[in-house]
Amino acid sequence: MEIIWDWNGTLFDDVPTGPAILNQMLRKRGKPPLRDLDHYREIFQFPVENYYRAAGLDFSNESFESMAADYIALYPIESQNCGLTEGAKEALEAFRQAGFSQNILSASEQGLLESQLAKFGIDGYFSHIIGQKDGYAVGKTERGVRWLREEGIPPERCILIGDTDHDAQTAQKLGCRCVLISCGHQSRERLERTGAEVADSLHEAVNFILQ
Repeated sequence: MEIIWDWNGTLFDDVPTGPAILNQMLRKRGKPPLRDLDHYREIFQFPVENYYRAAGLDFSNESFESMAADYIALYPIESQNCGLTEGAKEALEAFRQAGFSQNILSASEQGLLESQLAKFGIDGYFSHIIGQKDGYAVGKTERGVRWLREEGIPPERCILIGDTDHDAQTAQKLGCRCVLISCGHQSRERLERTGAEVADSLHEAVNFILQ
C-alpha cells in the first residue's frame, strides 16, 4: 500500500500562517482583514488566485505574481515556529510498522519542503518527496499523475491523506482513495461536500485506513 501525504495543514500544522500572512497582504493594500480563523478556513482554496479574490484582493491593478511574491517572502518567517500536526510522528510510524510505503505530494516549493522535513527529522519516512519548482502552489495534481505513471504504481494501491477539497480533487484525478482531516486549512463542512472520508485527527485517519 502507498500512502500519499499532503504536507501543509496535514502533517505540518502551518494553519495559523494563512490568516496571518493574508491579513498583512490585505492591510498593505488597504483592504479589511479577515474576521477570524473560521473566515479563513471558509475561503481558502486552490487555485490560490481564487482564494485571494475571495479575500477581497483586486487584480485590476496588480498581478497575481506580485501578490504571490509577498506570500512567498512572508511564509518562511511566519512558519518558522510552526510544528508538526498532533499525532504526525505516531501516524508515520504506524504506517511504517504496517509495511506501507509513504510519500509526500505537496504544493510547496521543493527546496522549502525538503528543508522543513529535515528540520523535523522525518524525511527518512518517505520514499518520494514531490514538491513544486516554485512557490506559486500550482501543478500538484499534474505532478502526482506523472509520478504514478513514471513509477508504475497502481492507483488502487494508493491512499491520499490531505486537508482540503483540492486534495480530494487530486485523489480523484489520480484514481485513488482519499481521507481528509478536518483540523487543517478548510472546515469540516467543506471537506464533507467532497464525498471523501473525513477524520477529525491524524489518529482517526490512521484508524480509518488500518482498520
